[in-house]
Amino acid sequence: DSFFTVLGRPNDAEAARLGLTISRRAAKRAVDRNRLKRIAREAFRTTAGLPAWDFVVLAKPLAAATESRSLRRSLDGHFERLKQKASVMRHG
Repeated sequence: DSFFTVLGRPNDAEAARLGLTISRRAAKRAVDRNRLKRIAREAFRTTAGLPAWDFVVLAKPLAAATESRSLRRSLDGHFERLKQKASVMRHG
């Protein structure tokens, strides 16, 4: 979407892992980059049933100027889509 790109792929670990890429290009001020990281970590932590995949969240420039509620909805949608994709891959 216009706020984030979330990538995912299976890993050899027993749990889901999160990587964050919040560049200075996406958010000029450190306080904005840290806010985006906090929101992404919280969305990852509270999404139930994530598969043992590595997830990478990449922020886009529009994310820094957007309210937290919209960002959280965006990330929740990304994680749910990836969770469904993992389920389809696992069960055929």
